Amino acid sequence: MKKESRKEYLNKDEVNEMIESAIRRHNRRSTIISSVLGWILIGGYSFGLFQAVQNV
Repeated sequence: MKKESRKEYLNKDEVNEMIESAIRRHNRRSTIISSVLGWILIGGYSFGLFQAVQNV
């Protein structure tokens, strides 16, 4: 059995466009994840702070 190989290559501009698209997608997702985690941590910190002040 002989494997058929395709001779379809991507040019440099197409590869750069694919890389830039992947980087944009990664940056968007990481920004959203970081902001959600930040709000959770700030909320937890402020809740603990208010609990500590209330007990004093």
